[in-house]
Amino acid sequence: MSEKKLRRLPLAAAALVTCMSAQADYQSPDGNFRLSGFGTLGAVHSSTNDVYVNYPGQGGGAGTTPSTTPDSKLALQGTYKFTPTISATSQVMLRYTADSEYYPSVDWAFAKWQAMPALSFRAGRMGAPFFMVSDFRNVGYANIPIRPPLDVYGLVPTDQFEGADATYQYNLGSTTFNFNLWGGESIADYRSAINKGATALPPSTFELKKQHGINISAEMDNGLTLRAGYSKAKFNLSSTSISSLYSAATCLGAAAQFGVNTCPLYSSYGLTNTAGMQTAAAGMAAQTIASTDVLATNGKNISFVDFGFTYDQDAWVVSGEYTKRRSSGFIADTTAWYGLVGYRVAKFTPYVGLSKISVNSANIAPGSVTPGSVAVVDVNTGTFNAVSQGIAANINSSVQSLMDVQKLSQRTITLGTRWDISSSLALKFQWDQIHKPADSWGMFFTKDPSTTQAQSFLTSRRKVNVLSASMDFVF
Repeated sequence: MSEKKLRRLPLAAAALVTCMSAQADYQSPDGNFRLSGFGTLGAVHSSTNDVYVNYPGQGGGAGTTPSTTPDSKLALQGTYKFTPTISATSQVMLRYTADSEYYPSVDWAFAKWQAMPALSFRAGRMGAPFFMVSDFRNVGYANIPIRPPLDVYGLVPTDQFEGADATYQYNLGSTTFNFNLWGGESIADYRSAINKGATALPPSTFELKKQHGINISAEMDNGLTLRAGYSKAKFNLSSTSISSLYSAATCLGAAAQFGVNTCPLYSSYGLTNTAGMQTAAAGMAAQTIASTDVLATNGKNISFVDFGFTYDQDAWVVSGEYTKRRSSGFIADTTAWYGLVGYRVAKFTPYVGLSKISVNSANIAPGSVTPGSVAVVDVNTGTFNAVSQGIAANINSSVQSLMDVQKLSQRTITLGTRWDISSSLALKFQWDQIHKPADSWGMFFTKDPSTTQAQSFLTSRRKVNVLSASMDFVF
C-alpha cells in the first residue's frame, strides 16, 4: 500500500461508516471462522501550537489546526476454530505511527487452547495486560471516553507482547474470579520529538525483555469488577540521542590517545595537536562516558502495578485506576490515577473525569561535562578551547534533553458525552483541560524541544484546552 493511500485513512473510514450498519461481523456457515472489525474517525483541536496533543509515541499530533492523527484507526480481527478447543486469532490495525504516517501492523496473532472450561492457554502476539481495559483499549466503541485517560494509559509505550499466558476462572457464589499469568517480550517504536535544531531525531525503540506478570480480577453480579495487576521486566531504550553521546565519548577517547585530529569533532578546525590537548580531551571523554553510562538502559529493571475497578449497573458507569511505575534506570518513577463517572440518559451518556500523573523520582542525576582547556598561547590553543566549550555544551544539552523527556507531570479535567446512534455506531464529543506545572512537558509531543517556544513551554506553568470529536464503529 502506498504512503499516499495510507494517509487517506480518515476518508476511507468515513466511507466505511456509511455502509457498515448493514455489514455485521461475518461468520462462516460452519461457524468456524469469524471476521469482525472496528475503527475510529476522530478530530482533535488544541489551544496551543507550542506543543502537540497525540497518543504518546506517535510522530505528530494536533495543535490549533485540527488533526485526525491522534485517534483515527481501522482494524480487522479474524478467528478460526480448528477444533472445539483450539483456535487462532489475528488482528491487523491501521493507525498513525512513530514514523509520522499511517501504517498497518499485526497487533494480535495467537493460538488458544481451551484446555478445560475454566482453563485456557494462549501463545503468540497478544495485548499486553497492563491495564483494566488492555484488550480493548483501542476499540473506541467499547469505551465511554474518546480515548483512555493518557495520564495513565500513556505510561507504557507498548500495548502488545509476544509470549504466552494462562487464565483460570473460578466461580465463588455470585463472583467470578479470573487469574492470569503471562510472560514474554515487547518492542515498540516511540517518538518524543521530530528534530533537535538541524538534527533529525528518528523514533526510539523501547524493548521489554523477560516480562512476567500476574493479574487477578473479580466480577460481581452487581455490576462491580475489581482488578489488580503486577508486572516486571528488563528494559532497553535504543535512542539516537544516547548513541550520539557514546559516539562523542569514543571520538574524544580517540583524540586523547591518538591526537585531536583523529576526532571529527576537532579535525575540521586544522588544529596542531599538543600533549595538553590530548590530556584535556581525555578528561572530557571520561566525563562523557560517566554521564552516558548513567543513561544506559540495557537490562535495567522496571515494574508496573495497577489497581482498577469498573461499575456498570443501570444508568451509572464508573471506573478508575491507580498505577505505580518503578525503574532502576533513567525512566522516571511515576504515580498515576484517574476516575471517570458517566450517566446514561436514553441514547446519551454524559461523563466527567479527573486524572493525574506525578513524577516521584528521576532516579538518576548525570554529571555534566566540563570543557577541556589548555593554556592559551596562540590561535591554535585558543581555537581548541573554543571548540571544546562547544562540544561540552552540546553533550550537556543532549543529556539534559534526555532527562527532560521524563518530566511528565500533569493533571487533566475531562467533560464529554457519548451518543449511541445504533448498536454499532457512537458519536463522542470531549473537552479536556490539561494543567501542566513548571519544569514539565506533561504528556505532550514537541516537534523541536530546542526552540525558544518549546523551552518556554517546558519551564512555565500552562493550561491547555483540547477539544475532540470521534465517530466510533464496529462491524
